Amino acid sequence: MRGTSLPQNLALLTDNASMTSGRTGTRRASKRSRPGAVLAAIVLVLGAGAAGAVGVYLVSAATDFGALARGGQEEAWWFAFAASLGALVCLLLLLVLVVRALYALGIISDYRPRRAAVRRRARSR
Repeated sequence: MRGTSLPQNLALLTDNASMTSGRTGTRRASKRSRPGAVLAAIVLVLGAGAAGAVGVYLVSAATDFGALARGGQEEAWWFAFAASLGALVCLLLLLVLVVRALYALGIISDYRPRRAAVRRRARSR
């Protein structure tokens, strides 16, 4: 080792390359990019937009049916309830599709770090 001021024996002790088994780097797996990830994300975002548009329409229909029901048409309550339930389902679908699109783009990761070994040893005692 030229250019270092450490004695040769000490330099060998600080050299970690000889301690590895040939594998260098981190333990985390590298991100694998799927070829169709962007296309899948676009389809998911379009589906989320459609679910949002239908949800807005159903909320509007629910308020219209509610106004009719308050005006005296009793059967309009059932339609108002069905439209409200449909709007709720569209909202949940919108949230699920947005989260799946974020996973497809890699913005959200499902990586969970391991717990510290100290905690495991403390529990086993």
